[in-house]
Amino acid sequence: LMNRPIPSYVGLGAPIANVGDMENWGLEFEAGWRQAVGDFKYNISANVSYLRNKLIKLGTASGEAIYETAGASGLGSFIKGKNGEVWPFFYGYKTDGIFQNQEEVNTYVNSEGQTYQPNAKPGDVRFVDFNGDGVIDDNDKTKIGKGMPDWTFGLSLGAEWKGFDLSLFFQGTSGNDMFDFSMRGDIPAMNRPSWILERWHGEGTSNKIPRMTNADPNGNWRSSDLYIKNGSFMRLKTAQLGYTLPAALTKKVAIQQVRLYVSAENLFTFTGYDGFDPEVATGDYTRIGVDRGVYPQSRTIYLGANISF
Repeated sequence: LMNRPIPSYVGLGAPIANVGDMENWGLEFEAGWRQAVGDFKYNISANVSYLRNKLIKLGTASGEAIYETAGASGLGSFIKGKNGEVWPFFYGYKTDGIFQNQEEVNTYVNSEGQTYQPNAKPGDVRFVDFNGDGVIDDNDKTKIGKGMPDWTFGLSLGAEWKGFDLSLFFQGTSGNDMFDFSMRGDIPAMNRPSWILERWHGEGTSNKIPRMTNADPNGNWRSSDLYIKNGSFMRLKTAQLGYTLPAALTKKVAIQQVRLYVSAENLFTFTGYDGFDPEVATGDYTRIGVDRGVYPQSRTIYLGANISF
């Protein structure tokens, strides 16, 4: 179900319609355990789900559609749907490192001896002629990643002992990519994270991040696998430690129960992703996994008390 475009003279918003066929399949598994050993009680529960999808038939003549484009900046189209592929997927060029010197630029030629990237300079990105036609153009753009995770999981741990109680909840994903939109080097007036220190600034200094320049005749920041990063993560989403005062003490002041606690949200995140937050919310299914540099989820700590009279 997606919004279907209609002529502007209708005067209404695009209606939601069934625009194609998709195949989804997966597995879900959940298990739990509770046990008491003397005064100590504990419980464990875990769930994991595996999901794969494939677009069977899209309601377009070509069987494909572009869902996101940043054409004004030179990034170009970077989210696509296509029959027979996972839906949606990140779309762009494959890269093969950074040109370290002018000789590498001059010797990167096709079968007819023509230079693939005549506008390139040392420090620019080497793009791959993916379809092998001797020219690097939009026809070489292909699937470079996907935002939909293969695995989604959660883990809950709880324990009680002589008035103390502890609860932990972990969640995470695996098998998903992030499109780090905030890496765009074509926007000059913006702050950069620490990865900018790893840019190319001389032969041998980097084979991943291109040189920084106001002019970009090589199109270094067009959509490519430079933006793709592993988005897998595990996060301690909530944690709470509490203590219930002995009833013999509280009843002396006409209070049935007093429980003091400290609680935290987003306490730790384990991930290889170097952006702000691997758990980004886009509000649009077609943009899942796109990190536009939005403010990350905050770590919050609470102190509280539950009092029953």
